[in-house]
Amino acid sequence: MSAPHSPEGSEVKPAARRTMTFRKRSRTPLPTTEQSRRQSDVVRSAWRHFGEPGPAIAFLNTSHSALEDQPLHLAIESDEGLRRVETLLDQMSLKA
Repeated sequence: MSAPHSPEGSEVKPAARRTMTFRKRSRTPLPTTEQSRRQSDVVRSAWRHFGEPGPAIAFLNTSHSALEDQPLHLAIESDEGLRRVETLLDQMSLKA
């Protein structure tokens, strides 16, 4: 048996070696240590209040009339914002 004949010019070339490519650096600044701490705190508070991810995520990412902003953004901005969001969650627990 002989090897199958390949037409001229259709040689099989080995696959090109893939190299690691890195994404370009983001232009948005990384959160500070304090912002990361506040984000973690507000997510934990929302999780404790709602007990499941869907409602907690919806609450954090939806503008709330009592806060006049999205709870997650407000909490990340300052300790005062974090206290306002946690107070709202406490008030919501009392009403339930």
